[in-house]
Amino acid sequence: MKKIWRTPRIEVQKFVPNEYVAACFKLACGRGSDSSLPYGSHWKTGENGNVSHSTIGTPNTCGDASANRVITDDGGVFQSVGEFNGEQGWLNGGFDYILQNNGNNTVDPGDVIFWHTEAKDGRKWNHWGVVQQEDPSHPNHS
Repeated sequence: MKKIWRTPRIEVQKFVPNEYVAACFKLACGRGSDSSLPYGSHWKTGENGNVSHSTIGTPNTCGDASANRVITDDGGVFQSVGEFNGEQGWLNGGFDYILQNNGNNTVDPGDVIFWHTEAKDGRKWNHWGVVQQEDPSHPNHS
């Protein structure tokens, strides 16, 4: 096999992102801490079964901001909320309403989200919470 000498060269590849940067938000249900409904009642239907709400900060409940995940599409538009419950595992949430501070149609800190979760046995909880930035020192989610 004959070897051929080639002059060294540099190839530059342009970076093209193919994923969006996920924003990280915290959301704790405020019903257990403030049952007065300070933002009104914006759920599509009522609660079902014998349900209660934990106060904000109670681990592995709707009141635990780190136990709820805010789900958006790739444009930041709210889709739903999932809750990790210490007794029942992941509960899928449904969207009911969002009160936006700036009307930009995306989830931002300070927005108030109304959502519901349902257990396999048919119980249904209605929740509301104020969106908080997961890490305020990184406002651009990087």
